[in-house]
Amino acid sequence: MKHDIIIGIDPDSVESGVGVVYPDSRNVTPMKFSFPKLLDYLKLTKDLGKPFLVVIEGGWLNKSNWHTSGIRKSAQVAAEIGRRTGMNHQTGILIEQMCDAIQIPCTVAKPLRKVWKGTDGKITHDELQNIVGVTCRLPRTNQDQRDACLLAWVYAGLPIKVQR
Repeated sequence: MKHDIIIGIDPDSVESGVGVVYPDSRNVTPMKFSFPKLLDYLKLTKDLGKPFLVVIEGGWLNKSNWHTSGIRKSAQVAAEIGRRTGMNHQTGILIEQMCDAIQIPCTVAKPLRKVWKGTDGKITHDELQNIVGVTCRLPRTNQDQRDACLLAWVYAGLPIKVQR
């Protein structure tokens, strides 16, 4: 099925990053919402009556325990990172459950590979701007918004131009 709108979501317990891609025009809109506001936004989008797909980044699908590797951390620091990660994963699971309950088409996707120039291989604002092109000037974005936009872009089947 062809979708007029792809909504990528990078779940967060405070404000989830949201990237909306309109494949035909290649327009991209980064946003961020608290859980209740995100559900309101998804319901409003459903009410438009256009075919759309929600793609949720499912970090819980990864098998690794990355927050305990690499630089040595105290048990307390590793535990706090794990707690926050778990809260974000639970937010994503709840978003998926709410989409199912209100009949919004959604899928959960493994996080995309981190192959970018940013910290820990994350995509930078400039790299995302390069992908979406100069016809769509992006406002200032945070990492969750950039990850959500990239996820929606990939699920829209649009090309990625990487400059090295």
